Amino acid sequence: MSVHHIVVLTKRPYEAVTELSKHFDIVEKQGEICIAIGGDGTFLEATRKLDCPILLIRGGERNSLGFHADAQLDELPTVIERLKAGDYQVEKHRKLRVTLERVSCEAVNDAVLFRANPGVIHFRVSYFDEEGRPESLFPDTVKGDGVIIASEIGSTGYNYFSSGPVILGGDVAAVTPICANHRYSIVSDKDFEVELLKNEGSLQCDGVEVGRLGVGDSFTVSRSNRLVRIIRLAGMESFSRKLSRLHSF
Repeated sequence: MSVHHIVVLTKRPYEAVTELSKHFDIVEKQGEICIAIGGDGTFLEATRKLDCPILLIRGGERNSLGFHADAQLDELPTVIERLKAGDYQVEKHRKLRVTLERVSCEAVNDAVLFRANPGVIHFRVSYFDEEGRPESLFPDTVKGDGVIIASEIGSTGYNYFSSGPVILGGDVAAVTPICANHRYSIVSDKDFEVELLKNEGSLQCDGVEVGRLGVGDSFTVSRSNRLVRIIRLAGMESFSRKLSRLHSF
């Protein structure tokens, strides 16, 4: 579908916005797509504020990878041509639903339990079987700094830099302990529960703290019905090239 109305999201001024205004109607909210110019933080902001497909264009920031961008600013003429011709695809990814007691939030990248003070935390990670019964995921209690539960698109963030796997395709999540006695990740399409057994922990969704856990507290992570839709431009940056940027970041 040819694009006519767009939302533009940036964290600083770019001359590219003027160029985009020559070809598309720039609106506040009800755009057919959102063009987010910047890095990973700009992409996350777009997923929180808007419900339309998002095209991330790398803005050249040195401290942000922009993994899900297929293009950078100097390729803007090609991007404009492709969008006007409707020559793009839309990937759909489910968010994670994180529930602590009666409070729920949606995470795009990950839910992280991290120790809230210098002492290590002890915790149990369970998955729910087909009948909804919890089963232990690891052989015994996990002891360490915390645990990451990352979505497919979030697997290249904190999860990757904690030696977790990069996920390509599939409605799955990676469970990656942080500096713990179990030094491996588990990838699964199950829903999870994490119960804190010792010390105090901080629960974070996409890097934002949403609550504190004491001994005996638990939270669950399941698949949300809400989607993140990412615009892909075939023939531009390949997945392997993205991995190369990630490796050298």
